Amino acid sequence: MLFRITFFLLGTVLFTKNNICAAQIELSDTTGIYRIDEQIEVLIDSTGRLTFDDVTDLTFRKSNRYLTFGYLKKPIWLKINAKSLQPNTRWYLEIPAPFLEYVDFYQRTKAGWQHSRSGYYRAQSERVFPHTNHALPLTFDSAGTTEVYIQITGLSPKTFPVYVMNKEVFHQKTRTDDLWYGVFFGILLVMFFYNFFIYLSLKQLNYVLYMGTIVCTFLIFASASGYGGRFLWPENPHVNFYTGRLSLGVLTCVLAIFTIRFLEVRKYTKGMYYALITLVPLAVLAIVLVAIKEMPSAGNNLISISTIMFITTGIVCRVKGNAIASYYIAAWTIYLFGGLLLTLRNSGVFDFNFWTTHFVEIGAAMETSIIAFALGDRYRRYKREKEEIQLQALKIQQSANELLEKRVKERTEDLIRANTELHANLATISKQAEIIEAKNAELDGFFYRISHDLKGPISSLLGLSHLAKLEIHDAKALDYINRQHEQVDRLNQIIRGLINLTRLNNTSLTREKIDFVNLIDTCINSLQSLSKFPKIRFVKDVAAGIEYEAEWVMLNAIMQNLIENSIKYSRDTHPFVRITIHQQDDYIILEVEDNGLGIAQEHQTKIFEMFYRATDLGTGSGLGLYILKRSVERLKGKIKMASKEGEGSTFSIQLPLVH
Repeated sequence: MLFRITFFLLGTVLFTKNNICAAQIELSDTTGIYRIDEQIEVLIDSTGRLTFDDVTDLTFRKSNRYLTFGYLKKPIWLKINAKSLQPNTRWYLEIPAPFLEYVDFYQRTKAGWQHSRSGYYRAQSERVFPHTNHALPLTFDSAGTTEVYIQITGLSPKTFPVYVMNKEVFHQKTRTDDLWYGVFFGILLVMFFYNFFIYLSLKQLNYVLYMGTIVCTFLIFASASGYGGRFLWPENPHVNFYTGRLSLGVLTCVLAIFTIRFLEVRKYTKGMYYALITLVPLAVLAIVLVAIKEMPSAGNNLISISTIMFITTGIVCRVKGNAIASYYIAAWTIYLFGGLLLTLRNSGVFDFNFWTTHFVEIGAAMETSIIAFALGDRYRRYKREKEEIQLQALKIQQSANELLEKRVKERTEDLIRANTELHANLATISKQAEIIEAKNAELDGFFYRISHDLKGPISSLLGLSHLAKLEIHDAKALDYINRQHEQVDRLNQIIRGLINLTRLNNTSLTREKIDFVNLIDTCINSLQSLSKFPKIRFVKDVAAGIEYEAEWVMLNAIMQNLIENSIKYSRDTHPFVRITIHQQDDYIILEVEDNGLGIAQEHQTKIFEMFYRATDLGTGSGLGLYILKRSVERLKGKIKMASKEGEGSTFSIQLPLVH
């Protein structure tokens, strides 16, 4: 009996000693990832006041299982002893749990114990190097061993793994994590713009609300995954708290309104409608409680309850005949499953692995996509209904056309009878036309005189404003004078255009020999007051020996309008205007080319219309090109235009030698 007792006590001592002895982790495989949870020694600080100096003298116990502490609020100390069997290999320790608030590393070095910080509530600059997770480069002594203590504090769930890996494997793992989270955030971004473009088409509030849920989802997961703290607010870790937790309340509020509108809940179930309405004030309350840090988990609790309510609402609406609710139920069931896995993992029921950690992101991405496609399906349904309405309208129009044809036939007979009466009235109309033409001629003459009378005062106003600009030095007054001068100058251009237009209508052609060199120089010199004139490089190519007689005023109007437009709409860098005149067979070819702003395709068929302006950049009257075309037609010529927006324009005029 004494022998058995002695043997039992000896075994107990040896077993206890074995647990107390530091377990050493051997690192040899540089291509794999070591999960060292079961080889780590653990100490729970039940007092919450132990310092590093205190724990180095205390006994740790070996984990012998995965690190699943659930929602334990007491500080946890981890002790790691490792040995590298690969000299000159750089090893990294990583805790892939971004949500841990405070993580402190104590590593033994030649100079003593080195303290490094990490954690959800610590800035990136405080860490050994910026990262979404908590990582530490391991330092080994001459014997290839290292010892590390880790303190983990905070209120977040404490279920996490601990990995050790080679430097290259660590960076490859980081790149892989970044890639998959990039895909996740990319899906959210694509769904955002997908709904945005549908909103631009339909202008329905549902799409704006769903875009709001996508933004909230992005902020929640950016905060929880550590990517927000790493890239968006690296030096403001407190933003992690407010961004993630406040967005939960906002998300609940927006989702409640969206669900009511999307499923038309009030139409199918009054009970669930009022239940969802109550989520709005509850969400506001949760936001307030989180903001004042009275109840940081209020948003999490509310979204858990809300998810069940959303699924219940979808089921009730589907049972009562709402087909679109099928999408909704599928989306939220997937999301609920992911959230349930995460909750059970955080509670310590499940281990920390890929599915318990990332299925919530997968569920969120699928939920976002399914609802977005449901909204897209509604858009297609609206489009189909619109097409059906258009088809019905077309049938109605066809019936109306048939009725109209019948009435047209009846009216045709009436028109035949009326036609006889019309011929009888033609003589009277002819006489009236002669009277109208005479009155029009009289009106044109009157308008021509009025235009000339207006030209004098306008010229005086331009001169006075020019003198005022020389003498006035007050900036505000000078600004008013400049604005007045611009408007008077524009009025002057309109009057000048109208005078040229009345001259075209009423002046008979007088011929004189045209000196094209003098004509071009005169036009260029008359445009020196334009603001862009000094920058322009003029290239003149006039063939010698051209014999041509025509109305000088018309040729001058043609060339001046073309050159003036080339100057007004010139580019800022290296602008030029090339003027070419030569004879080709029985025609004179006038060509003005520039490298200016050019004319957009949709304006090219309209620029010769009266008062049409292709751009608001200029201050012209819109008469120039109309007068130019009328002048060319008066000389029995033709005008062609080639232009490309941003590259310049070329106007080519063909005038017959005999007209």
